[in-house]
Amino acid sequence: MSEEAHISDETPFGFIRRLLASESYLLRDHLQRLDHEARHRRFGHDVSNAFIASYASHASDFGNVAFGYFVEGEVRGVAELRPGALMSHDSAEVAFSVERPFANRGIATQLMGRIIRTARNRGFSHLTLVCLPDNAKMQAIARHYGADLRIADGSIFAEIVPDRADYRSMVSEMIDEPMTYLHAALDLQTRISDRH
Repeated sequence: MSEEAHISDETPFGFIRRLLASESYLLRDHLQRLDHEARHRRFGHDVSNAFIASYASHASDFGNVAFGYFVEGEVRGVAELRPGALMSHDSAEVAFSVERPFANRGIATQLMGRIIRTARNRGFSHLTLVCLPDNAKMQAIARHYGADLRIADGSIFAEIVPDRADYRSMVSEMIDEPMTYLHAALDLQTRISDRH
């Protein structure tokens, strides 16, 4: 299924936009808010707050892209595209997390669509999503986007082959970019106001 089908930036509670390089702390805060089970599902093992802080500090490393689902200036869900150092130049790993109060609202599916569009526009021809065997929701989302699933080393590997970039995918991303900076400024203003 095409990643562009019926993807809306708007949901009843928030919207999706790219995280800026200066906003790695928002990824950190989101991941640290995940409960024990969600952290285990996201990373495949138990992780500490210190591990998450170190992980998030690399969110804006060259080639990495993250999208956040924002509610009142806070990130409540994230999708990441991370080209792997040991992967071929046209391959990347994708990962997702949504905080429990916002789960089961289609947010992860929308985030996945945004990541796939970004991967298309950057020339990636192969994406890998790794999840635990009991993570049926993530497997369903991967299947929604045409993934082939295989089991290896006790994990499920969802292999996704994005369509090639086209005019529609490129233009939609170009339109999103100015809105990213506008929303980033508004979100920052909201967070500052909430602290006072």
